Parts: sequence; C-alpha cells; structure tokens
Amino acid sequence: MIWWPESIPTLKVATTTLRPVVPADAEDIFRAMRDPEIPKFTTLPADYPLDLAIDLATNKAIACHANKSQLYFAIEDSRLNSTSSSSDPNMSADPNISKSETISYPYSNGFAGVISLHSIDLPNHRAEIGYWLAKEARGMRVGTNAAVAITEYGLMTMGFNRIDGIVNVANEPSKKMLLNAGYEYEGIMKKYATRPDGTQIDMALFAATK
Repeated sequence: MIWWPESIPTLKVATTTLRPVVPADAEDIFRAMRDPEIPKFTTLPADYPLDLAIDLATNKAIACHANKSQLYFAIEDSRLNSTSSSSDPNMSADPNISKSETISYPYSNGFAGVISLHSIDLPNHRAEIGYWLAKEARGMRVGTNAAVAITEYGLMTMGFNRIDGIVNVANEPSKKMLLNAGYEYEGIMKKYATRPDGTQIDMALFAATK
C-alpha cells in the first residue's frame, strides 16, 4: 500500500534541498524555463508562458498533491547564491567566463529547478520521475542529488516498488544523471512521446526498484 504524505515534505541530500513549490517560485520557474535546451529534450512548450509558471506555483502543485496525481518539489542548492565567484569552475555554465570574474546567479535562494513524481499508479505501486534544471545549476550534481532524494523517498517512505525515468534518447546528461542516481537502463521506447509541434520522440527507459 502506498503512503501518501499529508503535506509535501522537505528532503535533503548533501547541499541539495527539495521543498514544496510556493507562489514566490513563479518568476524563477518562468525565467529558467526560457532556456531553449528544456523544450529541445522534453514535451514542454518552447515559449513557456508566465501564466503556466504562475499556475504551477500557485495552483497545480497543490491540486496534484491533494488528488494524489503528482508530487512536486522545488530544487534548491546551498552552493547557488545570488552572486557567486567563478573561481569555482562548477559555478559557471559558460566555460568562456574568466575565473577572475564574478558572475550573478539569476534565481533567488539557490533555486535550481523542479522535480516530481508523476504518472502515479497506486494499485501497481509505480510512479515516474520528472525534472528540469536551470542551465546555471547543471554540471554540479544538483540533479543527481535531487533524483536520489525523491527516489529514496518514493521507494522507502511512500512505498512504491518501481520508479521509472523516461528521457529523450538524445539527452545524454539526463541519462547519465539517472545512472548516477542509481537507476538501471532498460531500453528504448520508439515514438513514445509527442511534442507540441507533432514531432514524435524516442525515449530511453530507466528504472529504480526496491
């Protein structure tokens, strides 16, 4: 039997924290989702509108938790500040930035993205992990830490027997992240997903099990 939390918890692995999505996240979600790499590898719209970000932060995350269809978390990392020195090469997504420069991290309170458990199948004890990261937070194991946190919570606390990770076959960083988070590669599902423009995408299937 799946145990569904009465409220969305806060989870932590290393420097990465998962917490409930709140209305104040809307602006950060909107700005991060303008990255063209996200729709390139997902079915999210290329021109992600502000009203979708507001709806996720103020309504959708709460409603999905209430009806047990999806469990959303905002991702934060304590290494990500509003101003960070690029003397740490992991702090910059742009290799052309000089190590002596100071770069501005564009999101508040270390916001790094959103992760969720969705496609909930309560009778069969299955779910699917979904996520996206702001480009400035990539390459720092933030995504791996977040995936480990939500997967351990889903399997060990909520009681799922299996959590799928389904990613675009061309998205090598995402595939590597799932492997680093303990998922096993199971194969390719041809023409599994359809983008808003009608393009069909082959997807790679990964899974974490008890």
